Order: sequence, then C-alpha cells, then structure tokens
Amino acid sequence: MVRQLNINSYKVYIILGNNECERHDKRLVILNISLRFLDSVVKNHDDLKNTVCYDSLLNFIDKKLKNTQFRLVEGVAEYIYDMISEYVKNENILKRVEIIKPYPLLEDKLENSSFICSDW
Repeated sequence: MVRQLNINSYKVYIILGNNECERHDKRLVILNISLRFLDSVVKNHDDLKNTVCYDSLLNFIDKKLKNTQFRLVEGVAEYIYDMISEYVKNENILKRVEIIKPYPLLEDKLENSSFICSDW
C-alpha cells in the first residue's frame, strides 16, 4: 500500500532566469510536492503529529525562498528538495519535488517546462 501526501499547484514568485533581463522581476513557478510514507500514518492514531502539516511546510518553504535568486529551474528544484529534507527529518518519508516554470521564453510554442528531484 502506498501512503502519499500530495501538495499540488502551489504558486510561488521567485527571481529566476539565466541573464539579468530574465531576473529583473519575480517569476511564477508552480510546486508539486509529494511525501511518500513508508510507515503507516494513521495506523494507531488519526493525529497530525504522525504526518507532515503541509501548511507549516509551505510556510517554511516561503520563508526560505524569500530572498533567493536562481538561474535555472533545476537549481530551484534541488534547493526546495534540500529544504524539505531539512524540514522532514524522517528517513521513512520519501520526497518528490517538481518545479514547473509556466510560459518560458518560448511562449508561443511551449506552455511550461519542469524539473523533478525525487527519492523514487
């Protein structure tokens, strides 16, 4: 049985771009985060302490991203993956982070691009 918490389409604005022109203003990126629990979350108790509070996790991510700049979407994904690893200090929880960059420079040809960092 797979036990997985999914946080889908979380919108964040960050400085992202390979050159100064691209990094002039904050850009929208969309986060999809999955936490896969190797142990039962609610086996004995239906209690928040047995899982991860996604509100607290997203507040932690927002705070860490506040004054950051990135050149590549790959760097954003790895940074957020590392932050989640720092926040979720449990080896029985696997992490997956997908960063979606909507409407990259190829606006008329490409709707979005994404990069994934994952334990699985």
